[in-house]
Amino acid sequence: MRIRTLDIGLCCLLAAFAANLLAQGKAVTSHDGSCQVTVPADWQVMGSFGIANALDKSMDVAVTSPRSSPTLASLKQTAQMLYTADKVVKDTASEFQMEGQGISGKPNVYRGIQIPGKVCLVEVTYSNGATDDARKIAETLKSAK
Repeated sequence: MRIRTLDIGLCCLLAAFAANLLAQGKAVTSHDGSCQVTVPADWQVMGSFGIANALDKSMDVAVTSPRSSPTLASLKQTAQMLYTADKVVKDTASEFQMEGQGISGKPNVYRGIQIPGKVCLVEVTYSNGATDDARKIAETLKSAK
């Protein structure tokens, strides 16, 4: 009886470990290597371009660190001029997020964060109404260094 309990416990532990690995996903890093987001493990990541796509093409991600907007304040100003169909949903000293319809015409989540000396930016576009999934990916934006 003791061995069965141990076997069941070990199987549960291994299953939880495998689920955790799948949940961790894949890293997508900006072209300069300074910013990163995490996408589901089954997504296709485009090398060093900072782009990833869902296999069914329903969602895509682009992560970058724009040289033309080295501060979050300048990013906010530029983003609001370019993304006129987006609404600001977060605006703090260290984080900025807009949601709505991106330049491509698809729904999007656009998020920027300030890191030392530069800004990290991600845009998640989607076509299947998966706003919560897009937000979860955008929330993983961080410095890669």
